[in-house]
Amino acid sequence: MNNIPTFNPPAPTFTPPANNYGGGRSCYYHKNEPAVARCAKCGKYLCEDCADSYQVNDEQYGGEPLCYDCCQEIVAQNVKELKKQRAKIIMMYIFTALGMLLGALIAPVGSGFLVTLIYAFIGGCAWTFFVNMCKIFVNTIRNCLNGAWLGAILWLIIDTIKAIVIAIWGTIQKLYYYTKHIIKTSGFIKSDSQALQQMADYMEYTMVRSQNVGVDLATLMNENSQLANNSFAQNVMANGEEAAEANIRNCVTSINENGEIIRSFVA
Repeated sequence: MNNIPTFNPPAPTFTPPANNYGGGRSCYYHKNEPAVARCAKCGKYLCEDCADSYQVNDEQYGGEPLCYDCCQEIVAQNVKELKKQRAKIIMMYIFTALGMLLGALIAPVGSGFLVTLIYAFIGGCAWTFFVNMCKIFVNTIRNCLNGAWLGAILWLIIDTIKAIVIAIWGTIQKLYYYTKHIIKTSGFIKSDSQALQQMADYMEYTMVRSQNVGVDLATLMNENSQLANNSFAQNVMANGEEAAEANIRNCVTSINENGEIIRSFVA
């Protein structure tokens, strides 16, 4: 009886689940990191860094976490709309310039610079000038038929001068308006495109670091390595990780501010 083998079961152990989102799921981009949120647009699981780093606001998902891909998509759509808007403004600018050229060409032969310039500016608002002159001639004919010849001629002169001034001022306003908005639109495109590239470099940086735990950054940045030309990694080496991450936050802020302006911007 003393030779009967005995079995002592191990003491029960319990490992508490990790504090993550969705029952142990990992981040879509960083497989070593637990998920703490989901993208409000597409539903990808996100780690804490992803949930905090790509909070681009738009009318539908303002203040909610977005994944890197959806963030890129939203900003790329902003840039696309801005480029379409800039093309529209440029086309309107060209039409105004062609009108000015036509106006200058129909100026009387031998006209001085000032007269030719007046014709050019009238040509820039040719349609407005034409409509106003039609109204003036109709009123003149009506006054003449009523027997008010002197008054009709006087108002014809005054109204014609007013129509010329209105056309000139209208052309000046259009040139100023188009120039200002081409510059503003181009600025938004450049700002968002640069921010988008820096965020892409940040995502590449975090994925490479996650996949190479324990490898120092200098090694990962060697020539022909994954981070050799990564702007975020270069910023980390030059200014430290805290400053580089602050720059990414500034990129998100810039995109959000531009987005508000873009949505209220009417070309």
